Amino acid sequence: MKRLENSQKLLTKIIPVLRAKSISSLRMDDIAKHMDISKATLYKYFSSKEEIIQNVLNVYIEEIHDSRATMDDDTISYERRFQIAYEHAMTHVLYLPEFFWNEVKKLYPELYEGIASALQHHSEQLCSFFEKGMAQGTFNRISPVLYMIQDEAVIRTIAEPSFSITHDMTIRQGLFDFYILKKHQLLSPSRIENLDDQPVKAYINELIQQLSWTM
Repeated sequence: MKRLENSQKLLTKIIPVLRAKSISSLRMDDIAKHMDISKATLYKYFSSKEEIIQNVLNVYIEEIHDSRATMDDDTISYERRFQIAYEHAMTHVLYLPEFFWNEVKKLYPELYEGIASALQHHSEQLCSFFEKGMAQGTFNRISPVLYMIQDEAVIRTIAEPSFSITHDMTIRQGLFDFYILKKHQLLSPSRIENLDDQPVKAYINELIQQLSWTM
């Protein structure tokens, strides 16, 4: 158990590095330095760079599975699950940059296929969730596929450093305003009035803090 906890802490330290540097540019010496441990200690936890990437992806896949479990939980209202779906979308898109995924696809195609499969199943489940909400009258009749496609494009754009400068808007405000836009796209007017937006606002604040952005 202690070994598992230590390995998770080490992976947490390397995530910010993977957001800024390519996988191919990192050597085990570099990774050990960023983890604040010796190279010998690093090899006690991970036998190779590929194993480190595999573990990073495992964390990502676990988060996808957690998200799927929440979407299936009918004890949670449709409105709150809509909010949670947006929270998870932000995490999934911002967890690692697009260049990281392109490099994983090129260097570790089998690992990438596992991620692609998990995301495909998640998308199918979300479509089913939105369709049930429409049938129940909670959600407006819109295309679930188009509704979801916009997430990655818009969230990644908002997270770009140039976005704040060009539009005079912080990333925090951009992410929250996009949530408001999605809320009005999806929820029927009668469901919007009493919906508490505070959980989403708190999640955005926490996410930005975790990603160590200076707003």
